[in-house]
Amino acid sequence: MSVFIDASAFIAWEKGEFDLPAWAEARPDEPILFPPTAWQELLFGKFAWEKARAEKRGRFLAALAGLEVSDFGKPHAERAARLAADLRRESIGIADFQIAACVLEEGAELLTFNIAHFSRIPGLRLAKV
Repeated sequence: MSVFIDASAFIAWEKGEFDLPAWAEARPDEPILFPPTAWQELLFGKFAWEKARAEKRGRFLAALAGLEVSDFGKPHAERAARLAADLRRESIGIADFQIAACVLEEGAELLTFNIAHFSRIPGLRLAKV
């Protein structure tokens, strides 16, 4: 089964709170990739922050350059829109709906530290840390 990495797991690694490479190495047979929305969130820091912080983010991103970024097409967009409509009273934000849609459409799991948001999504499997 594939595992998608949420930005929160990457940030925990960047802060020294989680060993993402060791976690990934313990799953040699599972494809590990980023949803495009999470990758965009992470790239933002590389382009928007002050130089030293942006360079640090760039180094961390480069260390995971071998991981793929998934596609986001019409089925993903439709799933994200349905999730947002179903949970409009408990909205988690469009970015998290897009991430959840990628994971659900691909029948994968999500590695996240944002349990409060993603546990609201019916059928979404969360990877164990």
